[in-house]
Amino acid sequence: MDKTVERNIGIDVPISAKSNKVKGSIGELSGYAIKFNKPSVPEAPFTEYIAPHALDRVDMSKVLVLYDHNYANVLGRVDAGTLDLSIDKVGLKFTVQVPDTSLGRDVYANVKAGNLKGMSFGFTVAKGGDSWNRMNTKPTRTINKIEKINEISIVSMPAYDDTSVNVTRNFDSFKKYKEQNYRQKVIYYLDHM
Repeated sequence: MDKTVERNIGIDVPISAKSNKVKGSIGELSGYAIKFNKPSVPEAPFTEYIAPHALDRVDMSKVLVLYDHNYANVLGRVDAGTLDLSIDKVGLKFTVQVPDTSLGRDVYANVKAGNLKGMSFGFTVAKGGDSWNRMNTKPTRTINKIEKINEISIVSMPAYDDTSVNVTRNFDSFKKYKEQNYRQKVIYYLDHM
């Protein structure tokens, strides 16, 4: 029996970016692809939550990070060492070393500019792994057990407002940014005295 692969449209949570650690990478993006016990966006036909134990014992050794769920738009993968996934009490955290490609540069620049700030994921629910009930006037689905995660995606319209992707900076980049920002404020102040 074929299992249906579902796509969670994502959550709008900060993604961070920082300078590169891996040869061939332009920088690093990180954030949360899944946040536990957070509702999907109110515009959806039903509200969905991911339970904290939904990822227990899920093999994530071949997960990809994509742009907009498109398998032609690969930004990294666990088994290549360019995508790192970890589960904590908040959810599924990721860090991806963004490749120096036109897609990588575009996605990195759009995250840095704040144009892309949400995440989504493609997954299969385990048999009997979800439950439904009605809260207020809308059906509510709770994902209690995920069988497989195929991919996580950086998206423009996430289904969860709490997911995130950010450009993370190392200390030298942060220091340079702060110095430039300070200089710009001083110049502005002096020009407007």
